[in-house]
Amino acid sequence: AYAGVRVQIFNEQDNEVEVRVMLPDAQQNNLGALQQFPIRTANGEFVPLASVASLYNRRGIDVVRHSNNQLAATVTADVDEELNNAIAVVNDITAQRLTPILDQYDLSYGLGGQTEQDRLMLDTMALGGVLTLGLIYLILAWVFSSYLWPLAIMLAIPFGFTGAIVGHWITGWDLGAMSLLAFFSLTGIVVNDSIVLISFLRRRIDEGMELHAALLEATRARFRAVVLTSLTTVAGLSPLMFETSTLSMYVAPIAVTVCFGLTFATVLVLLVIPAMILLLEQGKQRATELSAKLSKKLMSKRNAVTSQT
Repeated sequence: AYAGVRVQIFNEQDNEVEVRVMLPDAQQNNLGALQQFPIRTANGEFVPLASVASLYNRRGIDVVRHSNNQLAATVTADVDEELNNAIAVVNDITAQRLTPILDQYDLSYGLGGQTEQDRLMLDTMALGGVLTLGLIYLILAWVFSSYLWPLAIMLAIPFGFTGAIVGHWITGWDLGAMSLLAFFSLTGIVVNDSIVLISFLRRRIDEGMELHAALLEATRARFRAVVLTSLTTVAGLSPLMFETSTLSMYVAPIAVTVCFGLTFATVLVLLVIPAMILLLEQGKQRATELSAKLSKKLMSKRNAVTSQT
């Protein structure tokens, strides 16, 4: 009655015509007619369908989706970037709200679409960050012929990140993909400021100046160069922080990251890095002195044992 039964096939010119017997459309689309549709019971009697079945309306399944050979339901949503970001929403759902649903209905879940792309991007950035820091250290160690000084220079990088996070908090922007990309640029700029200071310090030490005096002179002499390098960068990017066009969601986080991170790091470059170099050199000197004392004691004990023998 509803699916139809094929009773004949005949050819009309070049077309094959199929003849099916079924109820007319007016009755098929009438729920009342379906409720009164006669159904044969086991004892051969005919009763209305509504007597043996519960009929109700609901939205049908228009598409059947599969993922990894399993039946899947896709859930999508659009996030208002002014109120939240997709990464935070997904983290909240998976951490707090999804587990009871999975346990109740014995389901499994997976991420796809933009969420999957964000995850891949974060994994790629993590690998890129490790490679970036490793290459920066190798280059600095080769240029300055030291394994300790590059560590002092790279300590400015976390300070820049701290400034960038504070800048996002002040301006109200969330940390997103563009902010993470800007961290790589900020790393290079901050290290460049540190190199300006350390290069001058290295020349003074090579000329025979004592470390503490060389640090004071390098800080005073390169103060203007370091500050000007940072100010010109901040001044050039500041207008992008106040961008109101549709591109603001892409350019504003970059400008906030670089401007606030560089401003915060510049002050600390002039204060913390010289202090860290001084501490590292003093620690190195103390370690050398301690090693010499231990060697001297060992030699004395060895000589005493030899004399007794």
